[in-house]
Amino acid sequence: MKRRRITALALSAMMVGTMLAGCGTKSEAPAGGESAVQTEAGEKKETTGGAASGEKTTLSMMVFPSTENYETINAKFLEQNPDLAEKVDFEVQLGGSGDGDVADKLRLALTSGENVPDIVRLNYTQLPEFAKAGVLYPLDDYIAEYEDRIIDAAKSIMKYDDTYYALPREVKPKVWFYRADIFEECGVDVREVKTIDEFIAAGEKIREKYPNACMENYNVPTQGYDFMMMLSGTGAGFCDENGNYNLASNEDVKLTFERMKKLYDSDVMSSAAEWSADWTPAFDNGEIVSQLIGGWFKTDFKNFNLESQKGKWAMAPWPEEIREGSDAGGAIWVIPAAARNKELAAEIMTKMCFDEEAARIIFDVTGVLPALKSAAEDEYYNGDNEYYACSLGKVNSEAMEYLKIFPYNPASSQEQKIVLQYLDEYLQENMTLDEALKAAQDDMINQIGNPFE
Repeated sequence: MKRRRITALALSAMMVGTMLAGCGTKSEAPAGGESAVQTEAGEKKETTGGAASGEKTTLSMMVFPSTENYETINAKFLEQNPDLAEKVDFEVQLGGSGDGDVADKLRLALTSGENVPDIVRLNYTQLPEFAKAGVLYPLDDYIAEYEDRIIDAAKSIMKYDDTYYALPREVKPKVWFYRADIFEECGVDVREVKTIDEFIAAGEKIREKYPNACMENYNVPTQGYDFMMMLSGTGAGFCDENGNYNLASNEDVKLTFERMKKLYDSDVMSSAAEWSADWTPAFDNGEIVSQLIGGWFKTDFKNFNLESQKGKWAMAPWPEEIREGSDAGGAIWVIPAAARNKELAAEIMTKMCFDEEAARIIFDVTGVLPALKSAAEDEYYNGDNEYYACSLGKVNSEAMEYLKIFPYNPASSQEQKIVLQYLDEYLQENMTLDEALKAAQDDMINQIGNPFE
């Protein structure tokens, strides 16, 4: 296992601007200052727990956007594992409303060396920053016994620089939610909708019977995850492998800008912004009859309590042209190298993520499907669902086949903030496409330089 020592490490403030959705919440990560941290990611050690013999060890877990589900899962997990219950308690801390809030608190804790949580929920987009900084506990030894059980999509969000630093809370493929009853009535087959143009045409066809119906919600300023979901499928980044920014000549980034412009200019987009006061009513009154989003939305959408639409929604992979990619990759658990109980936390969280029985607890409480190969065929996850007119597990497994992770780096959030600024200028026709891409490239060069340095 790698051993690395970071002295006077600068934890960067790169997690700024608009962040991608984290299991149904959007978050802003304000700029943070530089901090000097000294830590060591040590080898796996014999579990001590940091408590006197015979005493329970309390593992601190920092989460968002609320603590309730985690407290329930932890209680059920310990009930399921009485041997662990004899030596472990959980203390669930609210880190804020989104992943940006949690990242800020983690940076502060690492800087001060005080109250460093044992377990932290982040978004995969944030992994490169902390992993590159050397402040995360490597997990290779703990994952080894489970590795053959884990789906490849999950493994892709667990690693940085060929080392496992994260455990998957949820892997997030792109999923298309739609009103099955309305689509059928209007003669629209989602499996035949393969391109952006056909997606817009389907919306226009539905509008013949439902004049106010919209296929998606999209407005300016652009949500970061809307753009990143679209871009992630192309395989494009904002720079080459050497850190040289190349947006002005990147055909995949240009194509993504053009696709976003087609959607923005169409008549089948709702202006109700995600998580605004207008969003739920837009579903409730039939304005939004379709949503291109991440698979995590299945749980949050149920929480809208749209009783009149129960059983009328279904899911499918995105249209073929834009099917590949992901919504931010996934929600992850990380364990700080400076955590007092890192060995015990790693042992328990690995079991919680990859044990078959533990996975069922998490599914029952949250609807989150496990990152296990067995889930694709397990009827426990693939049975009928009273809210959706389809099987959650089967659609999720199908969409997972197309998951492709954007090549995030320690500067990705800063890059995203810059590119979204100029995307919006292009959408509003304040700049041409070439002007917007060149301006974004210049700003990245001037503000970031090389993201790997």
